[in-house]
Amino acid sequence: MRVGYVLRRFPVLSETFVLGEILALEKLGLDVTIFALAPTRDPKFHEGLSRLRASVTYVPGILEWKDVLKANRRIHAKNPQRYRSALWKALRTLDPTFVWRFLQAGCVAEKARSQKIQHLHAHFANRATTVAALASRLTKIPYSFTAHAFDIFIEGSPRHLVDRMTRARFVVTVSDFNVRFLESLLSGGEQVKLVKIYNGIDLARFSPGAPLPPPPPLRILAVARLVEKKGLPILVEACALLRDRGVDFRCDIVGKGALRPILDARIRELALEDRVTLLGARTQGEVLELYRASHLVALPCVVGDDGNRDGLPVSIVEALACGVPVVSTPVTGIPEAVEHDVNGLLVKSKDPAALADALERIAKEPGLRERLAANARATVSRKFDQDVTAKILHDVLTEAP
Repeated sequence: MRVGYVLRRFPVLSETFVLGEILALEKLGLDVTIFALAPTRDPKFHEGLSRLRASVTYVPGILEWKDVLKANRRIHAKNPQRYRSALWKALRTLDPTFVWRFLQAGCVAEKARSQKIQHLHAHFANRATTVAALASRLTKIPYSFTAHAFDIFIEGSPRHLVDRMTRARFVVTVSDFNVRFLESLLSGGEQVKLVKIYNGIDLARFSPGAPLPPPPPLRILAVARLVEKKGLPILVEACALLRDRGVDFRCDIVGKGALRPILDARIRELALEDRVTLLGARTQGEVLELYRASHLVALPCVVGDDGNRDGLPVSIVEALACGVPVVSTPVTGIPEAVEHDVNGLLVKSKDPAALADALERIAKEPGLRERLAANARATVSRKFDQDVTAKILHDVLTEAP
């Protein structure tokens, strides 16, 4: 089967789950073509990119408008009535960005038809899914999409999201929490096939390393985009409390994002420069080594002021697979991976003192870290094995309509 993946950008360093999913589907025999709506902005790439067999087609940008119009003329010629009907619906929105998405969809549709693509799948229920849905309308090639977090919690309107869901052949989402949320948007009459598929990881790669010397110092790691919903300012405040309590620790924060200047300033204000380090973006291989060099991963996720929140952070699953306990919060799907007092600790959201208490427990209670670490990999291997999650998606993609 030939499947076209419609993505906002490709490759994206923080979206390890997309690359991993495509590699796993290729291993199962699927023929994948990637349609990227914009080129990457990342200077680094994950090592797994070299194993990718899929071709990558970059949809022409606004400066290449002549190529865009040529592609749209060609797809118009295939079925003028269908094209004009879809264009009229795009123009009726009175939204210039939607019209541009329609023109991009014309490019995807023209390429998909010429390459005999049988199904389109998008990641994130926003612009990529919009383009996939419009390309489907132009070609009658069915589409589906995977819904994650900000794309369903804050972007767009519920009405538009429901429209995309009802037109899709099926909808994937990444946690039971998300399934319940999407079901709550439906009035009851819509026919939507919702499939929960966790973002799987390569368990052969993400595996425990050599045992670490016990603390002190306690080695804390956070791997996340530097955005509000990850709760990283809470982690910095908790680190100040740990320092004031006399706990010997080091905290490394991996990732890039808009909050970097704020986090950097707060670290200086609290005189934590010798304890807390912002490492910036790292490749998957570099992150793997950091997991193995850490006593725990801390990610105190929050629900943002705008309603944005995580679905289920992949870094939490990666850490657990490496045998590293996780301290996090019971936000959205996180309790589906982190079991309190089994493979990690869950603390109240937006509470630096509660987070500091949990981190101090792991630093000082004999045997606690070892017990949590011993359970970490087993609890995720049952649910998050990429070979298993990819097989579920493969079967849904290839089953008869």
